[in-house]
Amino acid sequence: MTEHTKFEIRKDIDTSELPEYIDKPEYVKNKTVGYGLMAVGWTLWMWLFLPILTLLFWWFEGSTIYEQVLVHQEPASGLSLLKIIFVIGILIGCLLVWASYNWVRFNGRERRKTPEPVSTEQLASSFKVEAADIETLRAANNITLHYDENGVLYHYDINVSHPPKKPA
Repeated sequence: MTEHTKFEIRKDIDTSELPEYIDKPEYVKNKTVGYGLMAVGWTLWMWLFLPILTLLFWWFEGSTIYEQVLVHQEPASGLSLLKIIFVIGILIGCLLVWASYNWVRFNGRERRKTPEPVSTEQLASSFKVEAADIETLRAANNITLHYDENGVLYHYDINVSHPPKKPA
C-alpha cells in the first residue's frame, strides 16, 4: 500500500513567500527596464560563453576543418569554395525574393479574425450549469472548480480572498 499525502491550497497570503507583483501585474510599472535587463543578460551570457563554445568546437573539429579546407584543396575539385559561396548567395537571394513577395502581398492585410464573444448561455451549456451560476463565477475573484473523472463540472466553491497586506 502506498501512503497518499494530502495536498492543500494555502489560503493565508501572509504564509506564502510570493512577492505581491506576481498576483498584481499592475505593480510592475516600467516593463521596458525588465526587457532591457533581459537583453543585457543575454548579451553578457553570449559574450562570456560563445568564445568558450567556439574554442571547444575548434578543439574537437579544428583538425578536420583544416584537413578539408586547406590540405585537400584540389584545383579540379567538383565543389570549390567559390562555387559554394555562389550557391549560398543564390539561396539567400531566393529567400529575399520570397520574403519581398510575401511582404508586398500581405502587408497591411489581416486575414485572421477575432472570435465572436461567447454568450452566457453558450458558456453555461458548455459547463452544464445554469446561466446564473456563470454570472456568479464571473463576479468572483477566486474560485475552485471540482470535476469528476469524466471531466464534468459537478461543484464549485467561491473562495473569499482578502486583499494582500501592504508591508509596513
